[in-house]
Amino acid sequence: MTARSAFPEIHLLPPRGHRERRLALIVLTLAPFVFGALALFLGQDANWDLRNYHWYNAYAFLNDRYAQDLLPSQTPYFYNPLLDVPFYLLATHVSARTAAFALGTAQGLNFVLLFMLAHVSLIIPNSRQKVAVCALLAALGMLGGGGIAQIGVTFYDNITSLGLFAAALIVIRHFDKLINAPWRKAVVPVLGAGFLAGVMMGLKLPSVIFCVGLCFAPLCVAGPWRRRFLISFMFGIGVLTGVAVSLGHWAWFLQTHFESPLFPYFNGFFKSPYALLTSARDIQFIPWSLSDRLLFPFIIADNPMRTGEIIWRDWRIPILYALLPAAVLVRLFFGRSTRGQGQIAAPYAARYLLWVGVISYAVWLFMFAIYRYLLPLEMIAPLLIVFAVGLLPLRVQTRGLLAGGLLLVVAVTIQPGNWTRLPQWLERSVEAELPALPDDPNVMVLMAGFEPYSHVVSLFPSSWSFVRPQSNFASPDENKGINETVKKRLGTHEGRFMLLVPSYQEALARDALAYFNLSFLPQTCQKVVDRLYDTKLVLCDVKRTKMAVNHE
Repeated sequence: MTARSAFPEIHLLPPRGHRERRLALIVLTLAPFVFGALALFLGQDANWDLRNYHWYNAYAFLNDRYAQDLLPSQTPYFYNPLLDVPFYLLATHVSARTAAFALGTAQGLNFVLLFMLAHVSLIIPNSRQKVAVCALLAALGMLGGGGIAQIGVTFYDNITSLGLFAAALIVIRHFDKLINAPWRKAVVPVLGAGFLAGVMMGLKLPSVIFCVGLCFAPLCVAGPWRRRFLISFMFGIGVLTGVAVSLGHWAWFLQTHFESPLFPYFNGFFKSPYALLTSARDIQFIPWSLSDRLLFPFIIADNPMRTGEIIWRDWRIPILYALLPAAVLVRLFFGRSTRGQGQIAAPYAARYLLWVGVISYAVWLFMFAIYRYLLPLEMIAPLLIVFAVGLLPLRVQTRGLLAGGLLLVVAVTIQPGNWTRLPQWLERSVEAELPALPDDPNVMVLMAGFEPYSHVVSLFPSSWSFVRPQSNFASPDENKGINETVKKRLGTHEGRFMLLVPSYQEALARDALAYFNLSFLPQTCQKVVDRLYDTKLVLCDVKRTKMAVNHE
């Protein structure tokens, strides 16, 4: 068998002229809109991160408020805002329902890519059956415990996944060329695939876990070692190029303003004076003991709070985690029996995607262990389960029944999570009831407490500035350089001060303001009702005090 014969011609869809091609195109055209409708059925998104930074960061970026505001959205104030801009632009011009439908439809494009990944990988002679199987795998991939929770929601793990799946699809579709063609012809697709993945990483840095998997998986598949190394290397170059394009402008902003291109992360390396010399990475969910690391998929299946803040259930990752090594061991000990000669997937495609999953999971486990960052693996896990079953030395029909049974178990046991949705839709994505506001363009509003409510900033007069001296990122009693910036901003302001704070955190605000020789006047407080989350905020006048407060 020649090297080229190991990579038969593959198709993203049934070949032209087949009736099944029309069926596939109908399914792929309608499916994204089904997920748009699902977003409407599930309810309006009101998640913590939307209220904390997804809305405000886009507002600040589009209105160039960085010299005007400081830290309204706490730590995520420093996140790349580009990923938030499309939804914000849409949601500020259309109803909340229309915006959610559009977001759900965009997220539904993952169905198309999952279908195509299955179609280029699976070996099913009957074209109609193949279309049906690929559609079912794509649907199950979309409807996981974490996946349903993110339909119509602004975490965007199912938006960055589009670039990641497209990158994998390019590699598989052109694998013959990557391995056998002259390097000049092979370099374009691999660079393009890496670029797509890198753009996603630049938009949302936790996507790095899948960029690593996509980059190193080619080392583990068929072909000459030198060529595999070059594929991996050039994919990495594509990733870096994509990151530079989508993150470069923001990294430059952070470098020029806070002396670190990834501020406040990895500050032990970059040593910005504005933050502590730590990584600032969220490590609260990372398992530290060897037993927890080895059993983590089963631990989180039993207790999902070990990997996030909401309850959900989905057994696909534990099933894959147990099945894959067992299937590999059986294959090593028993080999391919005569009964198991029939293949259910193209070996190079199955091996590549399995290694992407394995490597990405390992990086995720040690870097974050936050389940929603693992969403692309949840989405492709049904297909990977089929691949793992395909390694077993069983009859093709037996393997098909086993895979179908395992996926049925997954389907009937799914419990979707909920990142907070409203029981009734608002007219707009962000709404608040404001009191009569002073006709004064030179107002600085101070924000305090530890709740997320920066989304309401966009509803106030655009001439007002918003500064947050107290948040989850920095409080005035901490030894962080950013506090000096806040102090300077407050000290040089010559206009009126006001305070915006949740009514139940007024005591926290009082302590924070005292560090800056400020105090608020409770008798002046007026209600601000955040209708997105029904948060009871108060807007109060603030005055300077004559005596500094001793906080020793």
